[in-house]
Amino acid sequence: MPELQVGAVKIHTAAGENMLDALLAAGQKIPWSCRAGHCQTCIVQALSGQPPPQAEVGLSSDQRQAGWLLACQCPVQQDMQLKLHDPAVDGIAARIVELHPVTDQILVLCLKPERPMRFQPGQHVVLWLDSELARPYSIASQPGDPLLTFHLRLHQNGAFSDRIQRLAAGHIVYLGAAGGHMHYDPDWQDKPLLLLAAGTGLAPLQAIARHALESGHQAPIELRHWHDEPVCYLQQPLQELAASHPQLTLRLQPRTELAADLTQLRLASRSTLALVCGPPTFVEQLRKPLYMAGLPGRQIIDEAFLSRRA
Repeated sequence: MPELQVGAVKIHTAAGENMLDALLAAGQKIPWSCRAGHCQTCIVQALSGQPPPQAEVGLSSDQRQAGWLLACQCPVQQDMQLKLHDPAVDGIAARIVELHPVTDQILVLCLKPERPMRFQPGQHVVLWLDSELARPYSIASQPGDPLLTFHLRLHQNGAFSDRIQRLAAGHIVYLGAAGGHMHYDPDWQDKPLLLLAAGTGLAPLQAIARHALESGHQAPIELRHWHDEPVCYLQQPLQELAASHPQLTLRLQPRTELAADLTQLRLASRSTLALVCGPPTFVEQLRKPLYMAGLPGRQIIDEAFLSRRA
């Protein structure tokens, strides 16, 4: 029977038992969110014992070398000594500079990290309010911007949503390492980009569009956003961006138009790359129309924003 040791606590598990389940059952205060290996809120460090490969997927090489693993993706097969993530020690402290709603459901959060962060526009980080409450959010800003910006979807009765709205400028939160595959690749210079977003999926895709344009991208970029609000919450800055970059086309539509729009989906060319961000149902809804439009799976990059389910 494998044994997990966290500090002075020893936890006996069944062979193959999920590490996150074992830690929670033993009363360990470990946060979690998606349980799919994407959000990285359940990250723990193996001080002894070798994590299985599936528990390291999506982590940076630095994180893997340091023994970090995703507890939700780790079947326990051997004795392991673990250290729980301490955001005040293992993360980057950041001060809230601004926190304001742009709609009834979307909050813009602007942070000033205590030291520079390495990231690519469109990637996500885990935002920690304390050692037990954390959620992943996509970065909406550029590396050269003075502040790190996030667009937060507020969920009714959500623990994170309720807490973050009570914070004020000057409060300290903590950031994990940037990760994720949703970012601009310099090899895409001559490929048309089709950026498809719903809700706050617009945050990473508009950041990618800005980065592509700043990098000298010459091929067409089409950015589509289907919104639940009367107008797209970034309509004015996006229109200003498009006015100064003729290769950028905007399609900002109400969510009620999504089904009809997908029946008329057309590609600029067979080399088009599609980047899709939003709720899981939205991402799934776009897979078949993109395939029917002529895009193979390797030319579709998607990221679903998974919400925690108790």
